[in-house]
Amino acid sequence: MLEDQQWQPVPGTTGAEIYPFLRKPDVTCSNAYLIRTPGEILLIDTGADAGQMDRIMALVDDLLRGTPRPVLLVLTHCHADHCYQATRDRRFRSLPDLTVAVEEAGARALEAGDPCRTIAELMGREVEPLPVGLPLLSARDRETLETDGGITLYRQEILLRSGDALTVYHTPGHSPDSICIHFGGLLFIGDLLFAASPGIAGLVGWDQPALLVSIERVRWILAREPVSLCCPGHGRTIPATTMPGLLDRLEGEAEGLSGIGTFDRERLDDSLEHAVDLLQEANRVFAVIAGRLYALAYRLDELGEAEEARRYQELLESDQIDGFLADFSRFADEFHAGERFEVQLVLKAVQVIQRIEAHFAGDRLDHVVDASLLRRAGRLLTDFMNTIFGYRDSAHLSAAALPPVLRDLVAGVLTPPFSDEAFIETAEDPAAYRAELVSRLAYLPLFEGIDLSINAGDTLPPVLIDRERFSDEVVGVLEDMAAAGAREIRLSPRREGDAVGLLIQGSGVLSAKRLQFYRRKFGLCGASLAISGDGAGLILLFRSAPS
Repeated sequence: MLEDQQWQPVPGTTGAEIYPFLRKPDVTCSNAYLIRTPGEILLIDTGADAGQMDRIMALVDDLLRGTPRPVLLVLTHCHADHCYQATRDRRFRSLPDLTVAVEEAGARALEAGDPCRTIAELMGREVEPLPVGLPLLSARDRETLETDGGITLYRQEILLRSGDALTVYHTPGHSPDSICIHFGGLLFIGDLLFAASPGIAGLVGWDQPALLVSIERVRWILAREPVSLCCPGHGRTIPATTMPGLLDRLEGEAEGLSGIGTFDRERLDDSLEHAVDLLQEANRVFAVIAGRLYALAYRLDELGEAEEARRYQELLESDQIDGFLADFSRFADEFHAGERFEVQLVLKAVQVIQRIEAHFAGDRLDHVVDASLLRRAGRLLTDFMNTIFGYRDSAHLSAAALPPVLRDLVAGVLTPPFSDEAFIETAEDPAAYRAELVSRLAYLPLFEGIDLSINAGDTLPPVLIDRERFSDEVVGVLEDMAAAGAREIRLSPRREGDAVGLLIQGSGVLSAKRLQFYRRKFGLCGASLAISGDGAGLILLFRSAPS
């Protein structure tokens, strides 16, 4: 393993030493690797952080004062988090014997100062055009190899004054210009391992088929080159022996991304809006689930079921989830204060989602928390991830008659999920008895004392909806109205001009934020949401099913 910010030998070379700048994974700035040899100074990426560049320049200045020599910057690809400082730092650009090397597609983007191809636009930065003295892997300079699997691999060797050589391999997928660089026992792999990550996959130039082929290319390189350590663009270095498993995982993730959309400015804005909704709703939903679990554990303990009580106390690990959400909230505050980029907030939301999902693996809560609430919690997570990946058509619409759907919905929220007969039948089975007891103790009659009814007058044509999703979101609205103190709630399916509508009336007006949240959610059900003319209820409008 390489030690951060220390000179250390590069294995397999004639006296080269490396000074790595290793960072925690962060989309705003990459690692950088400074290498000194008797004949030249090499730099693999600069990153985008000004403080990191100050330290790089201090080292480069010291080296040049001792022995003047050429400086070669090799970029793993042209994304701004890897090269922003190279485009902006005047001290670096004015070095007397500087050559910038990048794959030829990246060279075109850098020389044009392309804000899209360099993803500077998404990062809220401006890159300046950067002259490229050595476009890599052009048709005249590259060597074409055929791997055992019949895959084409382009390679170019750069001879150094020190007698060693850099070998550059074209490994597109994350971007068209992505390369891997072999030097001694090290392989610099850029952002290869992050190429299928949410918020990374789908960037302009991202190419799923090319990425899958490049995974095989890297397997071939590792099998044939004397590589002991892989140096990624973000995070700690990786032993070569660990790479096969990581490549297998990357391949599995990439194979599932064939329908991904382009992560452009529009999707970033959509994801950012959704991230704010996510924070609000996640705090509410997971507080409800945690509250029910703690209440259940307390009642079980009172009944002498201490072991069962302890199991439910530990089930959710809500303190950790509270920590995740509090961390997200602090991050959002930093964003609103101008201390974070938009894309950072979106990817922070992804991180929180992935951590929360780990606590909901399996069906451990199925007999404890309402199925509707669990489905809504699950969709809260998956809908956000679908936004990140650009999966627009996640609704499964089918024809349904609205009044029967509403009758089933109302019966479901008013009927307890247990019966006296089932309880009696479990008397001889301790495990089944405890499960039935838990269902009873966990049940919360939210609509007790509330007059919940359906006014179905007109004969209505079938509508196109995602029935389960629609029902769950209506239940969410009913719960909000009940929590606001409504004692009477009316569901009135009716004609709205040429369309079919549903008026939901109950005391209390939902906040603007809740309305925005439900507008997005009902949109995924096949309905559009509006406020009734008198402001006393919500109206959902549906498309009629084709006859």
